[in-house]
Amino acid sequence: MFDPIVSVFENTQHQLAESPLWHPLLNTLFWVDINKKQLLSKGIKDICRVNTITMPDTLSALAWIDESHLLLSTSTGLYKYHIESHSRELIINIEQDHLKRRSNDGRADPWGGFWLSTMDINAKKGEGKIYRYYKQQLIEVITDLSIPNGLCFDKSRLRGYYCDSLTSCIYVISLNELTGEPCSKPSVFYQFSNTDVDPDGCVLDKCGNLWVAVWDMGCVMCLSPQAELLTTIKLPATKVTCTAFGGKNAETLFVTSAFDEQYKEAKEQQGMIFQISGINNGRFDPPVIV
Repeated sequence: MFDPIVSVFENTQHQLAESPLWHPLLNTLFWVDINKKQLLSKGIKDICRVNTITMPDTLSALAWIDESHLLLSTSTGLYKYHIESHSRELIINIEQDHLKRRSNDGRADPWGGFWLSTMDINAKKGEGKIYRYYKQQLIEVITDLSIPNGLCFDKSRLRGYYCDSLTSCIYVISLNELTGEPCSKPSVFYQFSNTDVDPDGCVLDKCGNLWVAVWDMGCVMCLSPQAELLTTIKLPATKVTCTAFGGKNAETLFVTSAFDEQYKEAKEQQGMIFQISGINNGRFDPPVIV
């Protein structure tokens, strides 16, 4: 079904690279280093050059709005960010007064909304939450999580997915056909048998398959809409963090990772950004409507 080829897209060893986002109008990959509060980007024509911007607060998730703007999810709120001028405009505050909390995962949904998660900085059990921003309103969607991750959406099946990395579980929730808002209680979609590994960031392809970055397992797993394991792709980095489709025709799966100083094999590749070709059924993330 797949003939994947793994290679390095960007060889910087990031502390905690996350949230890859391909901007289809700019042919550019954006991502973040959470620990360094950095927004990074590299265009399809850039061989060595990486653009790096340091933020005043912890940046963890991204979406694209139009050719000139990104949406940034930070520890203080959502911002409209101008890519060229590096200026940003506050859209809405989120838990800005809680100094022991930060933003985590986030992704745009096909209805123009943006889902984001927050968590305790020490991953305190039960303190994680998921919100949805849609039409100038922020709604708390799910609570009582620990490390909420893996937000992605299947419009054709009216599904939303998310992970709680601490429980090694992927959940599914039904979505309203017209608005994309949740309309059911979540249920278990896939439970990992090895609870020492953590499902992290996920993305969906055109067929509704989930491409899951598995932290501490050094791989990306592909799960069908029926929760069947279709394939597992090994990567040199042990702590892979998130996935996103990109390239001119969404033919490449980009994978971020974190540096792991305890891992001795392929130590020089921990924290790099990888690309996987040969999947051929990817799709771009949709824009957020602000």
